[in-house]
Amino acid sequence: MGAYEELLVRLKDIDLIGQIGSLLSWDQEVLMPPKAAPLRAEQLAWISKTAHQRLTDSKIGSWLEMLESDDDLNEVQRANIRLARESYDRATRLPTEFVEEMAKHRSKSLVSWTEAREKDDFSIFRDDLAIAIEHARKRADFYGYENLRYDALLDLYESGLTVQRLDPLFSGLRDNVAPLIKAVVDNGNRPDMSWLEENSWDQTAQEELSQRISEAIGFDFSAGRRDLSTHPFCGGPNPDDVRWTTRYREDEPFGSLFGSMHETGHGTYEQGRPRDFDFQPVGKANGLGIHESQSRLWENQVGRSREFCEWSLPLWKQCFPDNMEGVGAEQLWQAVNLVEPGLIRVDADEATYNLHIMIRYEIEKQLIAGEIEVDELPDAWDEMYQEYLGIKAPNHSLGILQDIHWSMGAIGYFPTYTLGNLYAAQLLEAARGDLPDHDGQIRSGQFEDLLGWMRENVHNRGSVLKPADLIKEATGAVPSPDAFVRYLTSKVERLYGVSA
Repeated sequence: MGAYEELLVRLKDIDLIGQIGSLLSWDQEVLMPPKAAPLRAEQLAWISKTAHQRLTDSKIGSWLEMLESDDDLNEVQRANIRLARESYDRATRLPTEFVEEMAKHRSKSLVSWTEAREKDDFSIFRDDLAIAIEHARKRADFYGYENLRYDALLDLYESGLTVQRLDPLFSGLRDNVAPLIKAVVDNGNRPDMSWLEENSWDQTAQEELSQRISEAIGFDFSAGRRDLSTHPFCGGPNPDDVRWTTRYREDEPFGSLFGSMHETGHGTYEQGRPRDFDFQPVGKANGLGIHESQSRLWENQVGRSREFCEWSLPLWKQCFPDNMEGVGAEQLWQAVNLVEPGLIRVDADEATYNLHIMIRYEIEKQLIAGEIEVDELPDAWDEMYQEYLGIKAPNHSLGILQDIHWSMGAIGYFPTYTLGNLYAAQLLEAARGDLPDHDGQIRSGQFEDLLGWMRENVHNRGSVLKPADLIKEATGAVPSPDAFVRYLTSKVERLYGVSA
């Protein structure tokens, strides 16, 4: 057996350990009894420690050195070597004890965040958050960086992502989108939402609607499942076992539906990964920006389109016959596209969503740089919401405690949501060029061609290319915000008759 084959055997072993960990993490958020939390922390810590020990074995370094000088490797083999090198270099820079410590703390922190959110008491989560922030700073220092410590964390979630790349991107988006939001707010032409706001929305009916739409889009429930959790997410070990969650509120149905469509987008990507590359680095999804492009595509650019509303209206009426009496597709379309500054990121409309991300991005930059500390976070959060969106949370559960990410140590993750929005618009614009009857297909509930286009151009490519190169290959252009700005401006003009 040659060096490449030996490397793949070792990488499969490490991947299987990670798959077991993913199931334990899913169970922790969905089914695990509360008293099991300390034991689960020990289990996940062992998983992380064991995977780290195997990944840092010097044999991997030797195989990589040997293979990196081999000029006869094909595209897939070269990509596997590149990705394995990135993982090996990162892992060898982290002490095993530190990896184990982080894993134990993530489990503990998730429990305290959940309790703090339920009780609206930041103090319950305060100490664990302080530790998570310090872990993130240490992690960045172990990895090393050229300019800013935060760059080392951004690169974990999107290869090559830096503050230098993000700052102008966010600035350009804010310059284009903020005037659009202001024009809508100043216009004051709020659609009639009484049919939505004055009704109660049965959870069982919401579950049925979410299930039927997820199935129609193409999620395979024989290889996956839907559950309930505090914060929606998609997980599972491989394409044959993909698990996503949503949540429900009986005072409004859009959160569960569009949360379900968002996670369905993640899920179809996971189910569409190339099976020839199981257990190999190239078989993984290509970074979180690409992953978010798939979730945001189905949630927003398809799910909030006029054509999708026309198709889904009969389903709404079947699930909620009394509430939907007299409601037409135009009313539904206007309601699901309400542009209005709100407190909750996951419920935000397309126009304001990226401002929520910018707030978190600015806070994370300051946190990792040591410019603000944990006790200053609630006030910093409120001040930025006032500055960016003109609103302030009445409590911490709707403010600083609303997201799960920091409890998991996922600092540097949030910007990938905005990248996902931009990638989604660019991908759909390219797909439309190949699918001339796209609108008609969506109007009639035929999603196979669009999903097939994503399968061919995104899912099946795995991580053979770097994210920016994949976007260029799929669309013919380098990543850019232009398609998103065109898409959003056109939609807002149609809905509200205003322009920036």
